[in-house]
Amino acid sequence: MYSEWKFQLAQHEVRITNNWFTGLKLYVDGQLKGKNRFPIALGTHTFIKIELENLGTLEVIPFALFTVEVSVKLTTEAESLLVYSSHERVSLSTKRYINQLNS
Repeated sequence: MYSEWKFQLAQHEVRITNNWFTGLKLYVDGQLKGKNRFPIALGTHTFIKIELENLGTLEVIPFALFTVEVSVKLTTEAESLLVYSSHERVSLSTKRYINQLNS
């Protein structure tokens, strides 16, 4: 089974893919930045963590039960924001913040 999620974050195109055979992969602007092949995901642990220039740390947290879902947090020294989720609602204030970053 193959799943893919895409979103924009501050002029960066972020793409996350998951495949039963190759695992979870994180691409930023088309370049592979991180991967993880751990088979069990309960949505409580960060599987991939990378520094995104001038923004903070991007953390990918997968959740797999019958299907695979992902949450992505942007963590800075001051806060941790849920910037993308395939199964949770991103807050309106965070959406506004992301729109400011994207413009």
